[in-house]
Amino acid sequence: MGKNYNSEVIIALDIGTSKVLCLVADYDDDNNLRIVGIGQESCDGLNKGVISEIGSTVNSIRRAKDKAAAMATFKIESVTTGIAGNHIQSYNGNSDVNILNDEVTEEDKDKVIDMAADISIPEDQEILHIIPQYFTIDGQSGIKEPIGMAGKRLGVNVHLITCSSTAKKNLTKCIENSLLDVDQYVLQPVASSYSVLTEEERALGVCLVDIGGGTTDVAIFTEGDIKHTAVIPIAGQNVTNDIRIGLRTSLQAAEEIKTSDGSLINDQNTDDKMITVPSISDKPDTEVSKSTLTHIITCRMDEILAELIKEIESSGYSSSIRAGIVFTGGGSKLKGLDDYTQTKYNIPVRIGSPKPIPGIANLNGLTRYSTAVGLLLYRDEELRNMPHRRVSKSPLITYFGKMWEKISTYFHREL
Repeated sequence: MGKNYNSEVIIALDIGTSKVLCLVADYDDDNNLRIVGIGQESCDGLNKGVISEIGSTVNSIRRAKDKAAAMATFKIESVTTGIAGNHIQSYNGNSDVNILNDEVTEEDKDKVIDMAADISIPEDQEILHIIPQYFTIDGQSGIKEPIGMAGKRLGVNVHLITCSSTAKKNLTKCIENSLLDVDQYVLQPVASSYSVLTEEERALGVCLVDIGGGTTDVAIFTEGDIKHTAVIPIAGQNVTNDIRIGLRTSLQAAEEIKTSDGSLINDQNTDDKMITVPSISDKPDTEVSKSTLTHIITCRMDEILAELIKEIESSGYSSSIRAGIVFTGGGSKLKGLDDYTQTKYNIPVRIGSPKPIPGIANLNGLTRYSTAVGLLLYRDEELRNMPHRRVSKSPLITYFGKMWEKISTYFHREL
């Protein structure tokens, strides 16, 4: 495998309430990202995105990691991982500083961002992301990149995302007990946005809704930047549990019924269809009409959607979401979710699936992979912006770079 950029690889680890996904990517000869390993395992060690049982979570991570490593044929040592849960909070900050030499430098930019991020947050929280919204120079606002611009006074508005220190420590413990290091933590809806949103949607204004197993993560973007984040503690597992209770069946059977026949659409042609419901005892299996199943699902999804709309309206950005709502995550696969929501709330809606990355598998349409693919793309962008990763245009440097890559790859394999 050709691994440019000093044979670097990226490993994405998506630890969710119901599953663990591990994606391994490297670079082809043209420095394009490609997927070379996939591992997936069920997981029951989290509750609403937070670790509740370390042992089972570690086992799930190890199995997913080992599957991905076997497929990629090299050892996995460190990962970029997502983090979510109702412990996530967000704040806005701003500050301004004097420009030292009448021209904005990297030092000026870093200083004003650090000052804007220096706000009071709860003692049990720590900063996860500092996201600059826009800069001002001498009162001129809306500046995206101030470096090199002339002026006397530099200001910035930032969006801060924080997480529980305890939740992060327990997640780190699970990863390290799986014999892995953490390269970076990324808020899951931030990661998902890299894999499912277009630049036009970000600029026009869009609400990304990632429906996972334990939580529904919300991120609002306008003018190209993230403006608001929130977590709704109701998601796909609640729908599955409602089916389990309503149909008096096992959790596994309820999940299978939801996946195969779950819908938000009342269809006269299929409403009378009878669905077999496995028994939880030695009694015979029963049957239920598809319209009954649709009613059970709709009741819970109406609750999730009501909470979503409430969150959008309280964010202050409801009038700015001109591109509407983009659903993703495993819970977005319910048939008719887009049409149902669009009709109910008169807002544009689509289902977002991961952007295509070449490699060993086609993930198109697999919304449960949105966060994992987003983690790859997020980390790739971070690495490409590092000085040692910037591609030289010199043919001589490029030639020796490729020669060194081949030598490094040879010894990597031999050792």
